[in-house]
Amino acid sequence: SVVITSDRQYFDHMELKRGLTGPAVTFPAFSAERRFQLSGKQMRIGRRSAARGVEPEIDLSGPPVDPGISRLHLLLLSASDGSWALLDPGSANGTLLNGREIAPGDLIPLHDGDRINLGAWTAITLRRE
Repeated sequence: SVVITSDRQYFDHMELKRGLTGPAVTFPAFSAERRFQLSGKQMRIGRRSAARGVEPEIDLSGPPVDPGISRLHLLLLSASDGSWALLDPGSANGTLLNGREIAPGDLIPLHDGDRINLGAWTAITLRRE
């Protein structure tokens, strides 16, 4: 499964990196933890868009809405041994895995406890249950 939370430390880091070049973004006052079971061959992560026909299995449309998450931000792909891998298909704002930026198109194996950061404040932690 994956656990989705808001990450204040990541938000602060991204705000420093962004500086004064972009629009002001405010960290959410409240954000409930969400949990999704991983199943099937792939799980798309992003924000739903009926107009574009995007219906991700893990929909991060909010609330709160993280403005830095793309419509299709990530793919989680299953392997025959039950493990999962991460693929950023070219999101607008990039993705970090355990604090390291991943290149679009790279397929990276995931492990229990791995932490994925995306958008302005979103953190996804992989949990083997």
